Amino acid sequence: MEKSAKSTDAQVHMIEMITLFWLFFLCAAFVIQLQVPDTNPIASDSALLIAAEDAHALASAEIDENGNFTMTTHLAAEEREEACTILLNSLPETVTGNCWLAVDAEPMGREGIGEIPPGQSLTVMHLHSVNGHLWTIGLQVWHIGSGA
Repeated sequence: MEKSAKSTDAQVHMIEMITLFWLFFLCAAFVIQLQVPDTNPIASDSALLIAAEDAHALASAEIDENGNFTMTTHLAAEEREEACTILLNSLPETVTGNCWLAVDAEPMGREGIGEIPPGQSLTVMHLHSVNGHLWTIGLQVWHIGSGA
């Protein structure tokens, strides 16, 4: 009778070992199949955000010879490409981008030559009220070359 108890215990231990083997095997298979995408470094996103915000602030503060804000003057005259040129020229040398404009409820359109970003980009949007019209200005920026 004692021999039968040892035999039963051995069978239970074998089942436990097989169960543990399959549990570890399935966990390993799950972990190996996880695909974690490379993220854009936070510092790179911050640098792009600061570059876009600074460019917008510089372009919006530029004053022409008559004492008027140049960006506002171009938007009021529907000179979209000129407004975008001022904005894009305000970007630092290590950053480039695209300018997107819309007035009131129209869809946004890219102004100027425009490029396709080689990788991740960041877009900063600003609103300007000019002569009763609401302009949406989007500045899509990315690093030139290898990145941050």
